[in-house]
Amino acid sequence: MTTHHIVPSSSEEEDENGSAEVFAQSLMGKLNREDVVAMVQTQRDMLSRYEKTNEMLINFNILSASRFDVTTQEFRKHTQLLFEMKKDLDAIFRRIRILKQRLGKVHPEAFTACSDVYNLMEDGEEEEGKMSTAKPEGSASEPVPASSEPIKSSSISVIADDSQTQNSNIK
Repeated sequence: MTTHHIVPSSSEEEDENGSAEVFAQSLMGKLNREDVVAMVQTQRDMLSRYEKTNEMLINFNILSASRFDVTTQEFRKHTQLLFEMKKDLDAIFRRIRILKQRLGKVHPEAFTACSDVYNLMEDGEEEEGKMSTAKPEGSASEPVPASSEPIKSSSISVIADDSQTQNSNIK
């Protein structure tokens, strides 16, 4: 399908331009000049507000970016400090383990007595903790025994007997 464009003659163009001008003039006659001036003034005010708001947002973004950079640097420093502290604590705990092993070899009787008392204290704390809040067994919050030896029930009874003897001596 072919479309044919009709080219208007010069007299038709004049008629269209004339009718467009007549239409525009009739619209202009209907509008109040004061209303048009008020609309233009309102648009200028709004443009000014938008420009100020845009400028404030740009300044806010610049300030936020600089503070973010400072905070990020501080966060990295604090993170590095925490890693160094963890490394230091790991070294300290390793030294304590080595000292415990040495003491266990040099003074086995005293070390086992102390470790048994320590283990008893841990057991008492664990039982109190289980009574107040039910914890699943094998949780990470359970304390690690001081020695690798399991707690013997006979050593517990000996310590309990000693405490009863001391109480009877006091009376």
